Amino acid sequence: MTISADVSPSTTDRPRASRQENLVTVALSAWLILGLFVDGWAHNNDKPESFFTPWHGLFYSGFVATAVWMWSRRSRHGGVPAGYGLGLIGVAVFAAGGVADLVWHSIFGVEEGLEALLSPTHLLLFASGLLVVSSPWRAAWSEPDDSPSMRALLPALLSATLVTATVAFFLMQFSPFLTFAATAEPYRFIAGNVEPDVGGWLAEEIQLEGFASILLTTLVLMGPTLALLRRWRLPSGSLTLLFGTVALLVSALTAFELWETVLAAVVAGFFADLLAGRLQPTRSTATVLRVVGGVVPLVLWLAYFAVLAAFHSVGWSVELWSGITVMSALAGLGLAILMTLPAVPEPVGAEG
Repeated sequence: MTISADVSPSTTDRPRASRQENLVTVALSAWLILGLFVDGWAHNNDKPESFFTPWHGLFYSGFVATAVWMWSRRSRHGGVPAGYGLGLIGVAVFAAGGVADLVWHSIFGVEEGLEALLSPTHLLLFASGLLVVSSPWRAAWSEPDDSPSMRALLPALLSATLVTATVAFFLMQFSPFLTFAATAEPYRFIAGNVEPDVGGWLAEEIQLEGFASILLTTLVLMGPTLALLRRWRLPSGSLTLLFGTVALLVSALTAFELWETVLAAVVAGFFADLLAGRLQPTRSTATVLRVVGGVVPLVLWLAYFAVLAAFHSVGWSVELWSGITVMSALAGLGLAILMTLPAVPEPVGAEG
């Protein structure tokens, strides 16, 4: 039913970290990523800015703990455990990036807003950090079990959730869990305080921000969802955990100003679990991915606009909010189709 892992002899001959070891890796990685989100919260809420802050201390101490633990697994197992090779490269690159970040801040000062996300040293930390926190996910990928229990899959699932949350963090400027772009508030302000000529342009720019945030978030959430479904028959609750945790962490960046939008993510994750649970026992992997890829974004954004209508008021026309919902469904479906294309085209029979 599911696509089995590509387990080569070189992979199976390598030592493997135990489930408990992978859980420790996830816990320490969560320390690192929590520090990242606390640092993001500090940037967004005008806290003191310098390299030597409590949030940087939380972030880098989490890295040190994770690095020491991962290197110790190499010594304990007499080699690099399966799935941890890229993670150890990430540890080395991250350490170099941390030093570079200190030098960068010393020369250019501490960035604010969008500059903080686009700083070259921060992007280096982002890329190397992804290699680190995804290690348990890669370790589980080459295991032969296609239908693990929640207990067995939990390290990989939490690792995938941290990866998704990290990507969402670096796209926070385009997050529907943070922006009021689809509510009526910004358009009321424009109508009462901005000249019509400028106001029309500004309103359209805000709409484009909301449009982009929904489309990008669809890809950020559906990419890992489809990858997990492509590899495993997921235990119940897996996607609820992924969607809800990512939305909760992102919402925390602005002290939960739009906390209610997390409810939409939980609803979509719960629906994704139900849909996959019904389809996976009887349908091909390609069918499961394409149905989930096309339907779950519809549920997510319909729930999102319903929540906005209940707690605020929707500032978009029906054409706008329904159109971006359908476009997101098409994006999810397209991503699923790309994931299920055969590696080698089917042979074409001779024409009669």
